[in-house]
Amino acid sequence: MGRSKKLLALGIVCSLLLGGCGNNTQTSTESSPEPKAATEAASEQNQEKAETGEKETLRVAWWGTTTRDQLYYQINDLFMAEHPNVEIVTESPGWNDYWTAQSTAFASGSAADVVQFQSNQIGEYCSKNVLAPLDDYVASGTINLDNWNEGFVDTGRYNDNLYMVSLGMTAQALYVNETFLNELGMELWPEEEDITWDEFADYLNEVQSKLEADTYAGLDIYTNNDLVWVWIRENCEEGYEWLDKDGNFAPSEETLASWYEYSNNLRKSGAFANVEWTQEWNSKAWEEGPLVNRKVLFYFANANQYKTYQNSMEDTLAIRKVPVGNNGKHGDLLITSAFAISETSKNKDLAAEYINFFVNNEEAQKIFNMELGVPASMTIQELLEPDADPSDVAATKYLNMISEEAPPFIAKAPGVWAIQNEISSVAEQVAVGNLTPADAAKHIKEIANEMIAENSN
Repeated sequence: MGRSKKLLALGIVCSLLLGGCGNNTQTSTESSPEPKAATEAASEQNQEKAETGEKETLRVAWWGTTTRDQLYYQINDLFMAEHPNVEIVTESPGWNDYWTAQSTAFASGSAADVVQFQSNQIGEYCSKNVLAPLDDYVASGTINLDNWNEGFVDTGRYNDNLYMVSLGMTAQALYVNETFLNELGMELWPEEEDITWDEFADYLNEVQSKLEADTYAGLDIYTNNDLVWVWIRENCEEGYEWLDKDGNFAPSEETLASWYEYSNNLRKSGAFANVEWTQEWNSKAWEEGPLVNRKVLFYFANANQYKTYQNSMEDTLAIRKVPVGNNGKHGDLLITSAFAISETSKNKDLAAEYINFFVNNEEAQKIFNMELGVPASMTIQELLEPDADPSDVAATKYLNMISEEAPPFIAKAPGVWAIQNEISSVAEQVAVGNLTPADAAKHIKEIANEMIAENSN
């Protein structure tokens, strides 16, 4: 088959978030029978098309790059080769444009049949009833999740229903330049061992005492939007890390202030650099950054980036677990990139079949090759391991390990995802001395509750 066709960009760009356009979205099958009836009618029409030789069209959307798009095209061609009556039409803007496009599409009821998401957004979209539940497809075997890591599967659930099927998993990890560390005469703790944040700070300060000027034990974490959620989960009541029992932003002012104070204290001790130094090095590409260039030894990033960093440096890069809370609690937050089916799709059955093919077909997964992280299927993990990059093997081992220790996955409530940008922005104000950690925490609580209230209306 020829290459799947790519849609032209929309001429009209909507900058509104989905939450602001929720009144225009379609309702779920639970509240109205019409979508189900439409799907059944569409299935009959598709059968008629197959019998007459007319092609069914399946629209698939993902955030793309020139290189990544080629992988999807190859897998789509495989699917169309097995389904000669199907034509796949694709949409793959870059990351920022993608979310603008999806907000527009879902608000207008014109979303693609199959749409790619991250688990960070599941609450934002499922709360608007714009995604189709997939449980019946799993129960029937249309989507086969046998021998899948259950912790990975759960990242696609919202209110106990499955809405997303993982294409790849990641989570925050701690990268360590073990070669450099050994040169300082220091020993790294075992990969299975937990250390607390206080113990980690003491360790960083000891490393810093052995370093020359303009080199630091670790890269400042004040802008790390993924790590802050781990910190919050470590310090909140299990099951109430996003919203409390009254529907307000759950993290206490004490928890938020402690996040800001942690970086502050390490900047003061010299284990983290000043803000100007950090901003300069953060502006560089991964392969040109401070870890690769031996400017820092400890660096937090998502586990699926491990290969990029290790293959960009000669030193041995070790991977370790994120520190646990000083209370001993794990807070690891699994992040999935996943496929979902739009509620307005008239080809839900075909969409489910496509998703199953994408995640379970061996040839397709060899092509995809952990592009978005570790596969949820243990069968696929075993298939890929013999030829996998050693860094991908290590990342797979790491993610399987922490999935057993992490608290149960709970989707972020509507409005919560957007709060991380405010947390990061305020962190910079703390770092330059414009706000105290306590004042920053108070501000976050106030604005977070406003954002949550707006999204609940």
